[in-house]
Amino acid sequence: MTAPLFDIKAKLSEYVTFAENGDVIEITKHGKTSAVIIGIDEYIQLKKNYRPSFIEHVKKWKEKTGGLEQSDYEAFEKNLERNKEKYSEESIF
Repeated sequence: MTAPLFDIKAKLSEYVTFAENGDVIEITKHGKTSAVIIGIDEYIQLKKNYRPSFIEHVKKWKEKTGGLEQSDYEAFEKNLERNKEKYSEESIF
């Protein structure tokens, strides 16, 4: 189900009841979907099945630790170059 924001504002309790009964309500703003109303059961299921992406893990790690220093990046790049050279030489034989 899709409804414009002005209608949601006027009839919020009605749309919440729809969501409680299993409907998904897409809220449009200026003709584009901008939000969704879902019931709590659907929300719990979505949360249960949620798996963070690699990028989200990296962002959390960076927030927690402050990330890598420039010297860490440089050392990492040097190791990558050495590995490239090593494995490209080994793969020749």
